[in-house]
Amino acid sequence: MVSFGVFAPTGYSMIIFYKSYKRHDRTLLSLKSVRHLFPDLELKCLILTDNLIPSQDDLVFLEDLKKLKVDFYTSLKKYNFGNSGAGSAKNGLYFSEGVNKIYKKCIDLQVTGKILMLDEDHFFTTGETINYLLSNNFDLAVGSWPAPPGGQRPSFEPNASILGLTIESMVDVFPVPEREQYVELLWGFEIVDKCKKLGKKIIEIPTRVYTNYGGDGIHTNNINDIKKELSKFNII
Repeated sequence: MVSFGVFAPTGYSMIIFYKSYKRHDRTLLSLKSVRHLFPDLELKCLILTDNLIPSQDDLVFLEDLKKLKVDFYTSLKKYNFGNSGAGSAKNGLYFSEGVNKIYKKCIDLQVTGKILMLDEDHFFTTGETINYLLSNNFDLAVGSWPAPPGGQRPSFEPNASILGLTIESMVDVFPVPEREQYVELLWGFEIVDKCKKLGKKIIEIPTRVYTNYGGDGIHTNNINDIKKELSKFNII
């Protein structure tokens, strides 16, 4: 377990790249958790917007990101069906758009090496998850999350709120198809199974096994739960 405020292990690095769409308050808390635990890691954030003109919430969020020394980028949202897509096959569109745009931004910026892509409310309290990814080589790193029952299944169903990869190793996998399908199935077939066929190195994140987060954060969509956990660990 990594000590608070200490970058470890020495000599390793990884970019943490969040996506934020209309839930900037959660994203900010999640970013604070990473900055607290790993002050030397490079943090980035892709802000998805409905309009070219930023909202007041967007502008406030940008100022907060500057204070945390987070590099940020904006992009127009492609999909907005009026809800989050949670528990719906539409989440295959939402999640895939996010990782595709992050991956393309990394290519445009000529980024190489490890990237950890995270959804808005994916936070950390001990650093064990990030420390594990810093300490191990991989082409693809995934947590597990079961899709709703029924139909054909991939060999593995990933947690779509966290995805680790090595940029240069995934040029023959990305972009991921964006279609209306449960994201655990979509990514299971289009990312995990494809990587297996291509012989890429895949590791499973031991602190992200369904709802068992190994004490390093919790799975929640409730901002009050996030605040409570971060307060418990003196992060906020």
